[in-house]
Amino acid sequence: MKRLLLAAGLLLSRLAPAQETPYQFSPLPLDAHSHRVVYAGTQTAPDASADALLARAAAWPTAGPYQASNRRTNAAAGTTSTHVLLRRGQEHYAGRLTVQVREGGYSYRLTDLTYTRPDYARAGKHSPGLVTTQLETLVYTRPSRQRTRRLAEISTLLQQLLTHFHQAMLPEGQPTVSTGQ
Repeated sequence: MKRLLLAAGLLLSRLAPAQETPYQFSPLPLDAHSHRVVYAGTQTAPDASADALLARAAAWPTAGPYQASNRRTNAAAGTTSTHVLLRRGQEHYAGRLTVQVREGGYSYRLTDLTYTRPDYARAGKHSPGLVTTQLETLVYTRPSRQRTRRLAEISTLLQQLLTHFHQAMLPEGQPTVSTGQ
């Protein structure tokens, strides 16, 4: 009887579909230690001085769909930090962009990401107002197609924000760059 059950189990295990691609938990980059969403990287700017890069980073954004507030610049340390806001319809995405400049390049970190959305129907009643939550709240919810699609949209928006920032860091007339995580 045991042999019969073992043979049936082996036969059925071979018929079970194999997982072809590993499950991707989140399309957003997660920090291994803090488990928070962090976009970070280093870019080179071969002919740029640290002062010029710091001035460009401190002045960004000058135009476009992005707004900056709470700028903090430390020229002696070569760092600048700003709170960046992106509005898309009634939704807002915000985060802290910190830039460390050096001769010929800079490193950046986009952290403390939040999203604000209207809270429409709650328990069958209209509830006006906005709800702001950390982006990790969406990352660590139960996986679904809607969640995955939403995270992919947010990832695209944040990549566009970083591309806009990298282009602003280039001197006039240089080709565009691609972002690195």
